[in-house]
Amino acid sequence: MSNYKRGYVNGRFGQIHYHRAWPDAEGSDGTPLAFFHQNHKSAYEYDPLLREMGRDRESLAFDTPGYGNSDGPPDVPTMADYAGAMADALDSLGFGAGGKGAIDVFGLHTGVLIATELALTRPDLVRRIVMSGVPYRSPAKRKKILEALPRDRKLTEDGAWIMDCWRVLVADRSKDVPLDRAARVFVEALHPLDKHWHAYDAVWNYPLEERLPTLTHPVAILQTHELLLEDTRRAHAELLPQAHYVEIPEVQVNILDLAWKQFARQMRLWLDGPAP
Repeated sequence: MSNYKRGYVNGRFGQIHYHRAWPDAEGSDGTPLAFFHQNHKSAYEYDPLLREMGRDRESLAFDTPGYGNSDGPPDVPTMADYAGAMADALDSLGFGAGGKGAIDVFGLHTGVLIATELALTRPDLVRRIVMSGVPYRSPAKRKKILEALPRDRKLTEDGAWIMDCWRVLVADRSKDVPLDRAARVFVEALHPLDKHWHAYDAVWNYPLEERLPTLTHPVAILQTHELLLEDTRRAHAELLPQAHYVEIPEVQVNILDLAWKQFARQMRLWLDGPAP
């Protein structure tokens, strides 16, 4: 079993909320692990995986600024802003050079870019990187997505946007996911309100094709057969051919609800193995 608590640290945009799990036994020698979530959810989506990995190492999952229970920036942020805020949080918790040393990081979708930019700008904080769901699109496709973002979508009295969110996260979920779990994810996803598109702006403005190949950290890609499967396959082939690559074909939807055991098994094999 693992211990569990939630907490806050200070960052450049205010308080950053995190979940933490750690082993019962003292003296675990597993490198601490941090999780960065996808849009427009929160760190809660990592709950099963966080608690599992917390059985043998300190594990942390952070709410991206403006999402979950973390304070948001005053203006539309860049990916460098998000990565900088995560660096603030890790610094506050004592990691990095001169402190507790580097950690391992796991990013899903948006979290992939946060992990990448964090490793590039603060290499002292990151030892190894695990990715899943790499949003790799051409500059032309990114431009179209950016133009279609609902920047002017406001809250309405009829709550139609809430019902849309319920449909996507709850009604259309895999029925292998318990209703109460899906409902909690839904509640967490409401927190950004009409600013939910902010992180998408950062994602699709991020020059992934330029930044990803410059990583010098060891990278593992653990990929379910979900929406970003083909994007991720291309990213592996074109941008990160040296990465350790594993597919998890039996999971296509509700990734962190249904693939957390596979993620945990594959992460332990790679993170605890010899240096790549």
